[in-house]
Amino acid sequence: MRIKVRAGLDLQLGDRPATKVEERKGSSRAGLLGRDFSGVKFDVKVEPGMRIQAGEAVACDRHRPGIMFVAPMGGVISAVNQGKRRSLLSVIIDVEQAGDESKRFDVPDRLHRDAVRQLMLNSGLWTAIRKRPFGDIPDSDRDPRALLVTAVDTDPLAPDPIPIIRAYAHQFALGLEALSAIYDGPLYLCQPPAADIASGSPDRVQRVEFIGPHPAGLPGTHIHFLCPIGFDRGEVWHIGYQDVIALGHLLNTGKLWLQRVVMLAGPAVAKPRALTVPLAAATGDLVRGELAPGAVRVISGSALSGHTAEGAEAFLSQRHRQITVLPEVDSILTEPQSGGVCDTGLGGNPGPLIPVAQLQRLSPPGILAVPLMRALLVNDIDLARDLGALELVEEDLALLTYGCPSKSDYGRLLRTVLEQLRKEMA
Repeated sequence: MRIKVRAGLDLQLGDRPATKVEERKGSSRAGLLGRDFSGVKFDVKVEPGMRIQAGEAVACDRHRPGIMFVAPMGGVISAVNQGKRRSLLSVIIDVEQAGDESKRFDVPDRLHRDAVRQLMLNSGLWTAIRKRPFGDIPDSDRDPRALLVTAVDTDPLAPDPIPIIRAYAHQFALGLEALSAIYDGPLYLCQPPAADIASGSPDRVQRVEFIGPHPAGLPGTHIHFLCPIGFDRGEVWHIGYQDVIALGHLLNTGKLWLQRVVMLAGPAVAKPRALTVPLAAATGDLVRGELAPGAVRVISGSALSGHTAEGAEAFLSQRHRQITVLPEVDSILTEPQSGGVCDTGLGGNPGPLIPVAQLQRLSPPGILAVPLMRALLVNDIDLARDLGALELVEEDLALLTYGCPSKSDYGRLLRTVLEQLRKEMA
């Protein structure tokens, strides 16, 4: 099956370098970020000064204690940073141990639902799965209507998933096999056109090709076309391709895969390229010696939907496969169709919504852009739900934030509405 996404926009931030997995770069610190896990109340199990092994639990979900968050690297806990209302900002580790000293997990002899789910819970890999609505970690005792593997990425300057999957072909296929065991419903592999990947994967895997500009690579787009979210409290789950590789690596070795392949790129990077880096690495270590002269903004993730990596959150997010470095100026993104220069949603003072023609072209598929934006601006949760908010998370509205002259952050407004809808549906 092939699905062509016609609306959207490919931002021009320079050429995307070729994706190679050979070059590695280390980090002296690692950070588990609370912002990576919406809907979680953390019960932190560590404190500064404690030594911890890679793969050992540092926190759990207070309301679902079986869901564990584990140390991405071994070493000494240097800080547990909290934000408003004692929310978790980050758990920071000063790295001391090599990857081969990570915790070993008991791998089941046979892949079946309960055994694979328990292994994913114990190892922290269950937290790599997200569900719609809300973008939360799903309950481990529920089943989705469908499970999607995202193996296409259209974010500006993102790494190409295909060379990475081919480099870890055995682990990826084994991860797909494990995912096919955790429930009996549809399992979709969302991939670019003509991508020869996942040979030897289970017959139940349905390959779907997505082609078109961003947001053709977002899980929200895939969910809209394959299994739209309704009002029946049904869930759709999705997981990224490198997390599937990590699951296969765990099944193959009994240990966590403590690396990720990321693209270090952007106008302020002297030599843009792909790097294999430690999981949750300090962004300051990764960009050291890599930047062109001048003030810069280091972003974990894409220029559209990433977060500024600074202070207690200056670490690579679990969800991100790129580090984008931008010159510290107000207007940097060029709209290729018009040749003009547009402000991002990162700067300026919010103003009134102006329904310019381009907004519908920047909208997620199936969404009426201006009515939804108005509902979010006035916090009309019922109208926002009726207009499709349950199918979306922040990244799905990043293009609208970028293109709207009002400079409102529609991702943040969406999250406010989603939290209210969560309470109503509880």
